[in-house]
Amino acid sequence: MSIATLALSLPDSRQLQGVSVWLKPFKFQLSTGVYLLTLALFMVWLPTAALRTKTARYVVWAAVIAGLFEVAYITWQGSQGQASHFNTATPFLSTMYTLMGIGAVVLASASLALAILIARNPSYSLPPAITLAVILGLGLTFFIGTGFGGYLSAQRTGHWVGGALTDSGGLPIVKWSRSGGDLRVAHFFGIHAMHFIPAFALALTWVRVPQAPAVRAVWAFAAAYTGFCFWTFMQARNGLPFLN
Repeated sequence: MSIATLALSLPDSRQLQGVSVWLKPFKFQLSTGVYLLTLALFMVWLPTAALRTKTARYVVWAAVIAGLFEVAYITWQGSQGQASHFNTATPFLSTMYTLMGIGAVVLASASLALAILIARNPSYSLPPAITLAVILGLGLTFFIGTGFGGYLSAQRTGHWVGGALTDSGGLPIVKWSRSGGDLRVAHFFGIHAMHFIPAFALALTWVRVPQAPAVRAVWAFAAAYTGFCFWTFMQARNGLPFLN
């Protein structure tokens, strides 16, 4: 779907906030797909009994239903040349924006539910350092990603803090502002804790770091990563671009 959406931008010259109307649908389709695939990947190492629990079913259905709702509405609004986020111009659009916020929380809660499910299953068949990284990454994705996302959605002027109120001229692909602060940065890194922290643990395994020091290193990296996310948040709030 994301490839088809990207292709639609080639003959369609319409723009919204200084970029193609199809850019946001493309990014959300891609990110939601990666999120769902990541959850599925982390569930592979759960024992069969755990996959039959209510928690596992919640992870699947909450992620799929909320994810499809978010992507469908964002894609529809993009096709109409209208904003999906921060668009409260009519009662209908205001209601949909509220439902999107609820859907985003439900979608992210699937990562927390999976973190709890993995933590409660000592037979999770991955090395201790990687298991810890998966649990921490999934948990931080919910708490940090959703927290920054909630703050972001409550802003009236959008994701910009100072600088030009446009995505034109932003960083490649992500379009983060180069002229002022952009609250999407902290939200992005918060949501992707589920990727960066396990990737760090996997790197430790590749270089054959023993499990005991690897576990300590994962804790340290998760703390540093959390600090980095808050640093990008404060940077944006102060009106400073992540990169300029």
